[in-house]
Amino acid sequence: MSKKPIIGIAGNRRLDPENGLLRDYVSHGFIQGVERAGGLPLVLPIADNDTARQYVSMVDKIILPGGQNVNPALYGQENHAQNEDHFFEERDLFELALLAECLKRNKPIFTICRGTQLMNVALGGSLHQAIYHHWQEESADSLTQEILIKHDSPLGLIYGRQNKINSFHHQSIDRLADELEVIARDPKDGTIEAIQFKDSGIAYLGVQWHPELLIDSRPIDQKLFDFVVREL
Repeated sequence: MSKKPIIGIAGNRRLDPENGLLRDYVSHGFIQGVERAGGLPLVLPIADNDTARQYVSMVDKIILPGGQNVNPALYGQENHAQNEDHFFEERDLFELALLAECLKRNKPIFTICRGTQLMNVALGGSLHQAIYHHWQEESADSLTQEILIKHDSPLGLIYGRQNKINSFHHQSIDRLADELEVIARDPKDGTIEAIQFKDSGIAYLGVQWHPELLIDSRPIDQKLFDFVVREL
């Protein structure tokens, strides 16, 4: 039996209001997407920088999911949009350490929503702190927004030149880091919906939508996980 690639999925942490207990977790869609693609999912609880480096040494690839907003202090701005409880500094620092170690070791990285924004910030880019038209009221498996995709990108090979996505984010990329390039946008307002490195030797893909919430209703989003696990 061939060895399954180990896919580290960065965890989040929330206080359960019903019993006051802290819970470390990831959305089950990530577990399903990785398993269906033939990978072995490994949840990485939030920890310190040394532990982050150890985690990276244990896995073949990393996924950074969505969640809290990225603290504007990380890209040199004051907070103009959110209350402090919308941020999670320990998670920011942990995931920045994961990204740095993956890039150092040239291990593939897949980021979603907040994770994509954090990669941009890690490389010197900035974010729009508050946008008000990219959080849909419809269910998570509803496709509410159009995207235009660079045809020769990995996403173009999966989704085609144009497609639709779900959308759940209050922040978005503003100034793109110099090392990155845009491979998908919202045609209506230009919002950046997917990025990769200009250097094709760096295995990275970042999307702004939530394919993990679509894999049961749309097979094409499972194909994205297939690509991440098997090819990225």
